[in-house]
Amino acid sequence: MSNNIDRFEPKTTSIQQSLVIGINGYLSRLITIKMHPTKSSNPTILLDLHAHRYAEQFASEQATSTKGEQVYLNTLSVYAVHSYLKGFSIKTALHQSDCWYPDLRAIFNVADLILPNLGKLECRWVLPREETIFIPTEVRENRLGYVFLLFTEGLDRVELLGFIPGEDIKRETESITISQLQSIDAFFETIHQLQVKVNLHQWFIGLFTQDWQSLESIIKGRMIRSLSIDSSANSISRGKILSLKQNRIEIEREIILVLTLTSKSTTEAEVCLQIYPLDAQDNLPPGLSVQVLDELGNACLEAKTQNADDWIKLEFDCRSGEDFSLQIIWREMKLLEQFEFLLPSNS
Repeated sequence: MSNNIDRFEPKTTSIQQSLVIGINGYLSRLITIKMHPTKSSNPTILLDLHAHRYAEQFASEQATSTKGEQVYLNTLSVYAVHSYLKGFSIKTALHQSDCWYPDLRAIFNVADLILPNLGKLECRWVLPREETIFIPTEVRENRLGYVFLLFTEGLDRVELLGFIPGEDIKRETESITISQLQSIDAFFETIHQLQVKVNLHQWFIGLFTQDWQSLESIIKGRMIRSLSIDSSANSISRGKILSLKQNRIEIEREIILVLTLTSKSTTEAEVCLQIYPLDAQDNLPPGLSVQVLDELGNACLEAKTQNADDWIKLEFDCRSGEDFSLQIIWREMKLLEQFEFLLPSNS
């Protein structure tokens, strides 16, 4: 189909025919909008034939024209961001996103794009002259961030309006205004922070990043009653102090993340993740969730603290070439740590 999709015709009848009537009427209403000419420095993304083919196919599967319109624009949004990120060599898993699954897009108003090893990016859109952007209930959690796009009248391109970090969208956040958006630069800063991975194989040769300290230096001068250290010859442990924040200023709790590696072979190691309270805190906060995520952001292991827990632990094996993430969730706060087990290229 051409980029003038306000005049496209279906190749079959029945549900597609009624859907196209709805979409064409919807697009006709868009075309009547008189936009004030503005100059914008925001990136613009062209919507090619592939984007519209996906959108038409997915829209034609829906039970009503209203749902079809929603799916059409959601699909264009996700494909646009996918295309944009390819230009920056940022990997995406378009076909594994929820919006690419027929059952999920039929039930939910979802426009997610999976960034492997990083998480889900939600791609929400706005129409000309709209100032308020609705955030569906089903996408207010489990997102690393939200990218917002403005469609042109002909739906042949979109403008990237801005970005909101995932932590800024709460369960009760029903909508935001365009004036609340951060620049696209904030998105790339977030991605850069998340792309920093700890290569655990380097620990076996004594190479550590500065934030991962010896446990002796962490516990020096502190009373930590339940902390145990594996001192076997083929194991190595390092720790990191993390702050659990309810907002950007106040520090509610501090915890110690301990990661112990035990070599099983030259290409495999056992990973033990432990979390303890810091200093005089006897227990971890109840409801603290610890998840091990695979490269698509799916939770493979999870543990959650109860009212009187003073430690929490997860154990699993890691092989050469594998990546995983550790996600710590407490109330509305999320922390993410990225890891890989990468052997030297000459191994």
